[in-house]
Amino acid sequence: MTAVTGAALAAALVVGCGGSGGPDGAGSGPAASGTGSAVSASAAAATRDGDNGVGQLPADQVLQQAVQALKGAGAVRTVGAVSSQGARIDLDLRLDTAGHCTGTLGQSGVGSFQVVEAGPDLWVKPDQEFWRTHGGEALSQLVGDRYLKTTSDNPDFAEIGELCDLTGLADQLGTGKTGLAKGAPTTVQGRPALTLTADSGTGTGTLYVATTGSPVPLKLERDSGTVEFSDFGTPVPSATPGPEQSLDLDQLQSPGPSASVV
Repeated sequence: MTAVTGAALAAALVVGCGGSGGPDGAGSGPAASGTGSAVSASAAAATRDGDNGVGQLPADQVLQQAVQALKGAGAVRTVGAVSSQGARIDLDLRLDTAGHCTGTLGQSGVGSFQVVEAGPDLWVKPDQEFWRTHGGEALSQLVGDRYLKTTSDNPDFAEIGELCDLTGLADQLGTGKTGLAKGAPTTVQGRPALTLTADSGTGTGTLYVATTGSPVPLKLERDSGTVEFSDFGTPVPSATPGPEQSLDLDQLQSPGPSASVV
């Protein structure tokens, strides 16, 4: 029997996400831990550190400070939602610069799956709604309550890898922008912030940058959706599914083309 391929999983839930996202809760897999508050304890403490000076800088320098602050945090939680080709993609991910990532990705009416990444290894665990809409009962029973294991360089899962790459995410925030301008001061997640607006070539976007403590990005709004950043520096759990909790995607493949269940 051919089981589900990476393309079936990735295309159903992740196509078009690349760069922003968000949802209803963090994943509950082995590498997921805690729900996390919208404002972490460290972020709340940072609001007491006083003005960080970015309000007096030109817009391009503010953006670069935000990019470096995000990388310097080492770890972050991203929560939000983005529309792609008429579909809303939700995500809640914790990721760091050391290659760890955990959380959930989902699409209403299609299903969701838990994600665990550790270096080159990637595990995904679809929920029952996904199996009903794509895999079918036979495949659901075959996989059971296990993760499907693949690698982050699998092209079918490339967009998951991009969403889980904190360094790449920070670089995306800092490149390809035109018409960058500073806006009025505001408050995001209880922290004073300033706004940066720009055209990324695919639409306008607004980045909210903290003006106290570390000048981290607190929220990104785009025409396609919104993502918030929080829990800066909070370690991403490093536990991964064991052999008894996972099934290698290669083991689900069969040379018989007629055996496909998707």
